[in-house]
Amino acid sequence: MPSSSPSRRQWLQAVGLTGLGGLAGLNGLAPLSAWAGSATATAQSGPVGPQRLAAAWMQGHDLFAGIVQLTLDGAPLQVLQSERIPTRAHGMTVEADGAVVFTSRRPGDWLLRLRAGTAPQWGWIEPDRAFTGHVIHSRDGRQLYTTETDLETGQGLIGVRDAASLEKTAEWPTHGMDPHQLLLDADGSLVVANGGIPSQIETGRRKLQLTQMDSSIVRLQPAAQGALDGQWRLTDTRLSLRHLCWGPQVAWQPARRWLGIALQAEHDDPSTRAQAPVLALFDGQQLQVQPLPAGTALAGYGGDIGCDGQHFAVSCPRADQLTWWQPPARAGEPVQWHGSRPLQGVYPVANHSVSPLLPAPSPAGLWTAGEAAATRLADAASPQPAPALGTTHGRVMDNHWIPLPATA
Repeated sequence: MPSSSPSRRQWLQAVGLTGLGGLAGLNGLAPLSAWAGSATATAQSGPVGPQRLAAAWMQGHDLFAGIVQLTLDGAPLQVLQSERIPTRAHGMTVEADGAVVFTSRRPGDWLLRLRAGTAPQWGWIEPDRAFTGHVIHSRDGRQLYTTETDLETGQGLIGVRDAASLEKTAEWPTHGMDPHQLLLDADGSLVVANGGIPSQIETGRRKLQLTQMDSSIVRLQPAAQGALDGQWRLTDTRLSLRHLCWGPQVAWQPARRWLGIALQAEHDDPSTRAQAPVLALFDGQQLQVQPLPAGTALAGYGGDIGCDGQHFAVSCPRADQLTWWQPPARAGEPVQWHGSRPLQGVYPVANHSVSPLLPAPSPAGLWTAGEAAATRLADAASPQPAPALGTTHGRVMDNHWIPLPATA
């Protein structure tokens, strides 16, 4: 596979960022100016200490995965640990001892474990398979689940891997193609987003036969060798279900939490695609799309998705907006649109780890990054973001990151 895999807006126009401060050493980066009104935002959100995040980033023509640290006192972003990677990384998961497992961007062929004080551990996929972007741990931490594609048939798979060796021990069908993100539910089942976009290894990420898209959410049972326990689709077959995030409890189903799903539109008509929805919600029984408010256009592209405890945040990098949504409090009520905030090229957005092996998310807000700045957002009601720190000229955070607990 090629050692460079553009996009992220064609490598942010070939890394043509300007006015972002000079590049210092690996651990000493020049800061960017903070957001206007940052002092007010800090007072509202309260003091926040340094935050470490597992992340991937781009620096010139080089690619890295590792651990970065942000603070909200004007100090620069720091790189605490890094490893050069052969192609872009995508998803990642945090282990109970603080190690991080990264997986390659689709169609990918590598896994990487980074643990402080030890040599990097690499794992490589079988020749007739490709990773499709995300990895999580099993409930007991002994296995890894990876989304994959059978390169001969194009069908989606969950790779079941020994967590210690990274070697595959089994695989389960996802009952669709182009599987992307996956999450564990509280009942032990596995929820998977089949993106549904046909492609072939010979054409890399080129999308083929979009009229045959078949995107879905499936529930699999790990205790029953990945048996299918439900499948749900949207009416609009040109909406690809891709990124997932657990939200608050469903008011009328206390045993269930809302699942937020970031959407990416593949309509042929540009105006239809531009005004397409970027969020779907799943309450455990029904999957429904959330239309945009009248007059709103977000380029039909939901990037990452996070939750501050009550609201979902969907990044829309092609519209340079971070959007906020609140699930309904009663059955039959609409989702509430809480507006959006501008951030150039915004993509990764996350609360504290979604890993079932780590403590539940704290109300410490959401960490997000754009092309030239990273920030913490206290919640959807806060009128302004917290102070921003730059990723500096030539270093740009990639699609996803995970804030690490202080104990990791």
